[in-house]
Amino acid sequence: MSTSSPIIDFDLKETLAENRLVGLWRLLRGYYLRFIVANLAVGVSAFARTATYILIGFYVDKVLGTGATWGSLALVALAFLGLALAQGGFTFLSGYLASQTAEGIALRLRNYLYDHIQRLSFSYHDKTKTGELIQRATSDVEAVRRFYQDQAMSIGRILLLFTVNFAAIWRIDARLALISVVAVPVLVAVSYVFFKRIRDQYERYQEQDAVVSTR
Repeated sequence: MSTSSPIIDFDLKETLAENRLVGLWRLLRGYYLRFIVANLAVGVSAFARTATYILIGFYVDKVLGTGATWGSLALVALAFLGLALAQGGFTFLSGYLASQTAEGIALRLRNYLYDHIQRLSFSYHDKTKTGELIQRATSDVEAVRRFYQDQAMSIGRILLLFTVNFAAIWRIDARLALISVVAVPVLVAVSYVFFKRIRDQYERYQEQDAVVSTR
């Protein structure tokens, strides 16, 4: 009785690139639209969040300062409710699409690895440590899944929040907006050094984890 292998709808070798970001982008094949819409939803959510603070300022300066009426209070309350619904709805949409993207990519990787590993020669399996194969098929795939579901979306969220909030502050006071970003280059430099060291430590951890899994 023959055993049918999983259907592989892409070749992992086609995603290889010298630049890691290019490789990660190629892994999104078939999920480009979901990923882009998820990031756009994050942007709308960030805009709704910032608009809430602007609305508070408008309420204090324009409504309370000129004598609020029940009609104006009702409109402001409805605006708050609308912004809260928009923020919550688009945050949910972003998380839903990001989860679909991450789980779909992880499934393809698992299917590809299963299909590829079972076709390798006996001599390869005899020489290769079992922990290495377990590590590739479990922890590494899970790391890729977490990247698309959490880290990639967090990067997009941070960039969009920064852009929207900077534009809002610039609208109020340009000098204050420039002062507020003075520390950004320092934070970027420190983050780069920190994450580079963490990456090296994580790679060593992966190697040791593979050794432990083999024993």
